Amino acid sequence: MIFRNLSSVDGDWAFGTGKSSYAKLNDAILLSISTLLKTFLGECFFNTDIGLPWFTLIDSKNKDVIVLSIKSAINEVYGVLAVTELEYNFDVNRILEIKYNINTLYAQNVKGTVII
Repeated sequence: MIFRNLSSVDGDWAFGTGKSSYAKLNDAILLSISTLLKTFLGECFFNTDIGLPWFTLIDSKNKDVIVLSIKSAINEVYGVLAVTELEYNFDVNRILEIKYNINTLYAQNVKGTVII
């Protein structure tokens, strides 16, 4: 799997550095997950079906629904075989931190963190 790298400055796609503008294998999967989880449902103009309904999920305050929605989204990413662990924290500053472990096509027990 190959995925365009993201800029460390603004989190947007990186361009202009040749082959290093792309991530491969597990790094590509982690970037794909991060991009998906940071996308609000309907936000992407060329595919309004991707992303999560974050406003609805956070308002629900139902932890099981939130965890199930995040796991389902991660499981849909190409290369992910299973989500083995998932936890999240939504703090008073409205920062959501998601930590997860996944099994991929390339390795088991791959850890990832996404901050939204």
